[in-house]
Amino acid sequence: MEQPPVSIVLPTLNERAYIRDCLDSLTEQDYPAIAEILVVDGGSTDGTRELVERYDGRVRLVDNPRVTAAAAMNVGLAAARCDLVVRADAHTLYEPDYVRRSVEALAASSADWVGGAMRPVGTTVFGRAVAAVTSSPFGVGPGRFHYATEAQDVDTVYLGTFDRRIVVEVGGYDETELQWAAEDQELNFRLRGAGRRIRLDPGIRSWYFPRQTPRALWRQYFNYGLCKASTLRKHRVLPSWRPLAPALLVGGVAVAGVAGVAGRRTWIVAAPLAAYGAGVGVVALRLGRTPGVAPHRALATLAICHWSYGLGFWAGVGRVLRGRPFDARPRGAR
Repeated sequence: MEQPPVSIVLPTLNERAYIRDCLDSLTEQDYPAIAEILVVDGGSTDGTRELVERYDGRVRLVDNPRVTAAAAMNVGLAAARCDLVVRADAHTLYEPDYVRRSVEALAASSADWVGGAMRPVGTTVFGRAVAAVTSSPFGVGPGRFHYATEAQDVDTVYLGTFDRRIVVEVGGYDETELQWAAEDQELNFRLRGAGRRIRLDPGIRSWYFPRQTPRALWRQYFNYGLCKASTLRKHRVLPSWRPLAPALLVGGVAVAGVAGVAGRRTWIVAAPLAAYGAGVGVVALRLGRTPGVAPHRALATLAICHWSYGLGFWAGVGRVLRGRPFDARPRGAR
């Protein structure tokens, strides 16, 4: 099979804890036609840049003055020497055949964008619970890139390999209108609207390090809820119905709470909470069979994912109704 040259684009911002292992896995790929690995850095101050500069000539540090991952991808696509691009993430380790399988799957499927499954790896006792929950449809809904075992067309994938010209055709990554971290799924939504196919191939293997503490997980999923609300504002439609499940959970309990207080009927609040608790309790017990995963931590993780996402979505809807902007970059990022 022809092996076209590839540019890897890797956004970074203060990734010292992950960047060395990530780059080692990318520089050790068995695909011989990797022309360059562009590390597009948003101004790291933790030593990330210094670690990147120690690598060989294929690894090139590129400045991203606009800081965000969306901006990094636009900067990287403009700087790339190749039309075929692999989008990478610093929190991920890549199997040695990752790039080769990505290129082969793109050619064999005739799809426009190909990615693999997101396989999380926990490094703490809580992180292992996060990995189990986010690999289950009960934890993250029917987002098939989290747990699918067969190749199929999907609405979005983790990372991806693609011809950069199709991204340019739809206007690039959105740096201004969206809540930060919404850029990948929203771009896939626009691509599908333009008639492009998004393909998931589980044979494309990588390993992702999820959040390892309850606080970090809560903040991540609250932000995911904001992301979906920002996408809803931009397109007047959600890319999928998945965000409605946690949003309806939170909204339903809130409505029941108001009704219960007004009518002095506490069972109106207790009933849906009891049903939810029983459901996630059963799921937590099942996930607790996973080696290294305690059921009570799985239960806590499920609750954090569902409630923070739902609350984030409604907070985003509130921003839309009040005419407030979304945060295009993380707060505190310069």
